[in-house]
Amino acid sequence: MSIRPWPVLVALFGALCLVVTIWVSIDRHPPEWDYANHLERALDCHRTLANPAADRFAEIMGASSFYPPLAICAAGILYFALPVTTLTAQAAMLAFLAVGLLAVYGLGRYIADPATGVLAAFFLGTAPFVVFSLLNFQLDLPLTGMVALALYALVRAEAFSRPPWTVALGLIWGLGLLTKPTFPVYALAPVLWTVGQAARGEARWRRFIWLGLAVVIAAVVAFPWYGPRLLGLPLQFMNRSFRNAELEGEAPTFSSVALLYYPTTFPSQFGVLAALCFLGGLWAARRFREHRAVLWLAAVTPFLVLTLIRNKDLRYSLPALSAAAVVAALGARALPAIPRRLAVGICVVLGAFQVTMSAFMLPAPPPVPGLPLSLALSYPPSRADWQHARILDDIARASGGRPVTVSVVPNYPTFSVSNFRYEAKRRGLPFTMLRPWGATPFGVDFVIVKSGDLGPDFSIAKARRIMQRLEAPGSTLARLFPVVGQYSLPDGSRAELRARRIGSPGGVTPEALAARIAETREGFVPSLVRDPEHLRIDLRYRPEAILRGELDTLTVTADAASVGELTRTDRLALRVRNIRVALQNVVFDPLEVLERRVLEPLNVGAVSIERVVVTQADLQRVIDDQRRAVRMAVELGDGAAQVRASGLGPRIAARVRVLPGRDRVPITVAVDHLNIGWLPVPDLLVHWIASNFDPSYQLARLPVRVRLGPVSIHAGRLEVGG
Repeated sequence: MSIRPWPVLVALFGALCLVVTIWVSIDRHPPEWDYANHLERALDCHRTLANPAADRFAEIMGASSFYPPLAICAAGILYFALPVTTLTAQAAMLAFLAVGLLAVYGLGRYIADPATGVLAAFFLGTAPFVVFSLLNFQLDLPLTGMVALALYALVRAEAFSRPPWTVALGLIWGLGLLTKPTFPVYALAPVLWTVGQAARGEARWRRFIWLGLAVVIAAVVAFPWYGPRLLGLPLQFMNRSFRNAELEGEAPTFSSVALLYYPTTFPSQFGVLAALCFLGGLWAARRFREHRAVLWLAAVTPFLVLTLIRNKDLRYSLPALSAAAVVAALGARALPAIPRRLAVGICVVLGAFQVTMSAFMLPAPPPVPGLPLSLALSYPPSRADWQHARILDDIARASGGRPVTVSVVPNYPTFSVSNFRYEAKRRGLPFTMLRPWGATPFGVDFVIVKSGDLGPDFSIAKARRIMQRLEAPGSTLARLFPVVGQYSLPDGSRAELRARRIGSPGGVTPEALAARIAETREGFVPSLVRDPEHLRIDLRYRPEAILRGELDTLTVTADAASVGELTRTDRLALRVRNIRVALQNVVFDPLEVLERRVLEPLNVGAVSIERVVVTQADLQRVIDDQRRAVRMAVELGDGAAQVRASGLGPRIAARVRVLPGRDRVPITVAVDHLNIGWLPVPDLLVHWIASNFDPSYQLARLPVRVRLGPVSIHAGRLEVGG
């Protein structure tokens, strides 16, 4: 086939840019879940880069525990030149797709000829799920581009015999790892095969020297983000791959549904004719002896690995389409001349329809007999108004522009905390947006609720409980949070904005209310405190304020009590002793104290833990109750705790100390003298990694300022305040 590749590639990419521009100009969808979260992170990156007082590198590298910054900050950088809009964010997605299209074209051209490269780029650019992904801000499309680029560099390196391409491969790997941690799932198998080829080739030591340099370059680029997460990232992978999938009701890994998921959805993801060409290409690739193993491994291995993971999603297999596109192009190339021209013509026409079906549902994708999905995954634009702007404007008006905390109860795709939080941040509103609360609406000023569908079943247990409490006759929660706004939503449901309003009780004196508070025992913060011994409550208050539900100071002393999230059945409460805690600027519901003899603070300005003792036996009992594969033992000694962990490989032992903190962090947890089996780990590396797991930093993120007395560790006990 004779073809002028560059005009075709430019036309293909230009058409996709036009489709995205038209779609974005029509659509009014609020960004859904992860889409909104990534947009929020991109905005955070932009503002960090724009802030001269920020520690830019440290803040960007520490912004997320699981998502690296490359693709996210690419959009953040575009915000310097373009408005903070959906189209700007999608321009970053288009840029990464351009990288993928060029890499796939280059790969097809290098292995076969320019026409094969163009067809491979066409297969990738018109794949229904690629078009679908262009309309969302997710990391899987940038990852697809980086995987394609890494595969191209690997082939051009010719088993590491070409130094410039080998060095480039190392840089691309580093950037790929900074795109998403799953990068090796798609790019590692071909590299390992090539390493084996290099070991059997000529001048192998020279090749391995250049390979070593590439590894060093990749490590230098990626390690600043991955280094502090070396311990936590594998656990996150396990949770996301298996535990979360079980909670979401995914089919068991080796069930027929799970094993057939990717094979049966592949035609809808990639395109039916492209999938047929791919099957033929797996056979046709055998003719390209030098590159066939790399293509087979790059195209098939990711699907095999992902099949063994319980969590299934077409996004996860998207990066494998870059290699699949090249294989499919080889399959079309292997046809005789006339059938080849006919097949390519049909693929071009169907590819154009795949784009319009995916982006605009024009025409509506027909079902494919025997397959679970239709011919293409459609995500047409919608002009429906989900009332985010009105609700946020009403909150701003009701709050007078002051910082407030808003709980978004539903987890519906277009009506969840994710899209409200992003929109509030984009507008620069001083709102803290939270998910539904557990036991009590602590710190919540406004509540956003919705009738009808609240979201996926696995994610709305708290939302259901809150809605049931609001709808119950004589509901205390409904009294505390009356409706201040109602809104009709496109799905036929109604949304409500509720604001906290604390009523003053009639016919009671301030002294009588204070006495009733002091008499609470079992009713004192029952969501967090149980079985108190000799509990005493002392108050400082202003007479007019206590009737409004405000206390200046509430000081609690007790010989012992069990504390924790008592509404959770999977957590054992911690028994603490010799307690003295002071709460400042307490907000509470006077009617609940008078009617139910229950004091559950609705807000607290600061908590001062002046004195508390935790024994080693009580601490170990809570640790043993945790459901995890790792077994941990803690021995409290003079000045430090000795921690030992086993159950996942070699035994781990370390010394843990509690040191004074600074600013809003009252303490710092220091870890040193770490040994993994018989191997000691340098303290400098331990400090760097442990700093990312220091639980004391969570105290700084709490909505309440926490102050601690001096913390000391003694034989058999930990003391606060001495």
